[in-house]
Amino acid sequence: MRFARKISAAFAAAALATLATATSAGAELPPPPQPDQVVVFQMEFTPVTVYKEPSGCFSLPFASHVLINQTDRVVTIYFDPKCTFPIFPVQTLKPGNGTHVSPVGSFSV
Repeated sequence: MRFARKISAAFAAAALATLATATSAGAELPPPPQPDQVVVFQMEFTPVTVYKEPSGCFSLPFASHVLINQTDRVVTIYFDPKCTFPIFPVQTLKPGNGTHVSPVGSFSV
């Protein structure tokens, strides 16, 4: 019985040490490199739309749902298809972030 308690204590200590190491190692990792693209999700079971190296204004595809900024620049989200009316208060999207978008909207980089 004592042997089982010692084994359990040893496993618990090892698990805590591993968890502490994994947590601290994860905090030190730099963010992954950005592929310089904007990805737009429309609906399930359909391919995403990818804008590689975007620059300027882009109308979103019909039925757009989520936009992900994988550039190193800020993306501005608009309610209309001509990049005229930004969506307040969430009109800017920082690199590495995503947001829901209007199905008839647009974005600019």
